Amino acid sequence: MFRTLSGYTADYEGLTLVVVSEMDEWKVLAHGPGVVIHGSRQFSEDKAKQHAVELANAFLLEEKHAPPGGEAAWSPTSEHNWLIWRR
Repeated sequence: MFRTLSGYTADYEGLTLVVVSEMDEWKVLAHGPGVVIHGSRQFSEDKAKQHAVELANAFLLEEKHAPPGGEAAWSPTSEHNWLIWRR
């Protein structure tokens, strides 16, 4: 089953950050070429966005040996963003 995402996305230092509202929690993902990082579920939009940036910064430091980037420019998800949901 497919459904559109309700949340926010940002391009950040070569990764795409996604925070998606699911019921009373926010799911956090970061993905890029060859990597998908699942973050911890958060209970607020602000905490989810902060957690996504922290995930990306940790990945940049540990795997790419690059310094953390700047600010993430968040934008609302659109009808072109989908989540594959399996039962």
